[in-house]
Amino acid sequence: MKRLIAIIASTAVAFLGVAHAQQFLTIGTGGVVGVYFPVGGATARIVNEANVGLRLTVESTGGSVFNVRAIQAGQLDLALAQSDVTYQAYNGTGTFDGEAFEGLRTIMGLHAEPMHLICQSSANVEGFRDIAGKRVSIGNPGSGIYNTVLAMLDAFDMSEADFSAEYLVAAEQPDFLRDGRIDCFFYTVGIGGGAIRDITATADVDVVPLDDPELQALIDEFPYYAFATVPGGTYGNQPDDVTLFGVKALFVASTDLSEENAYNIVKAVLDNLDGFQATHPALATLTNEDFVSGLGAPLHPGAQRAFEEAGLF
Repeated sequence: MKRLIAIIASTAVAFLGVAHAQQFLTIGTGGVVGVYFPVGGATARIVNEANVGLRLTVESTGGSVFNVRAIQAGQLDLALAQSDVTYQAYNGTGTFDGEAFEGLRTIMGLHAEPMHLICQSSANVEGFRDIAGKRVSIGNPGSGIYNTVLAMLDAFDMSEADFSAEYLVAAEQPDFLRDGRIDCFFYTVGIGGGAIRDITATADVDVVPLDDPELQALIDEFPYYAFATVPGGTYGNQPDDVTLFGVKALFVASTDLSEENAYNIVKAVLDNLDGFQATHPALATLTNEDFVSGLGAPLHPGAQRAFEEAGLF
């Protein structure tokens, strides 16, 4: 009997030791219909299965700006965020004017995230300036969508007063367009995003080109912006290639994330790269350069160590 009690006690101590060693971290993503949510989920699954003492969970959030502020407040451990939002937060510009988050760090660069302008075909919107006088959703104020649209409006010397602005969360926008409650919506999402594929396949809408000289000037001034080409046939009613303007997605954290944890997260993804890229079409064409370029904030030391070991530097 004493021996049995001793075995039970030692087993309990060992279990408690394992439980104590397990560290729980939360990833902030975006709406469930976007790319951030499945990418966050894939990362969590890969890291959890790597048995490195981490247990990652995923939380659907309002988007990039919310995520960065939540990391700063200690409410999230990791998150996905647009490169422009990350740059502005780290440098205290734009939406984060005077509120520099110097402890913000990039874990890894990800896919291109072009801005999609989707409009009812009957609205006859052929370019950015044609949104004047229309009913247009520009994203909720906590989102990266809204943040990027503001920069675009400024580049065109336009403002929200030039059209009837709606501030819908990303998941609401396609249904509002389908029901005729808005004429257009903006959506920053990886090429092939499910919400865009669905609306273009089920409604009479257009993917509007965003390749204007004003946007080239914005790229010249801020290198975290870039043009991206959406191959013809990616979406419904889009037989030809379309050039869009936008940013890229990043995994971010703060200096509060330990070097070892950052290293283990990146290494787990790199060790399971095929499975990670199979998560979503937006990740399918990731290159080594994508992981370490256009970061918006300095690379976390733990992430840099993992990339150096993988020969990416």
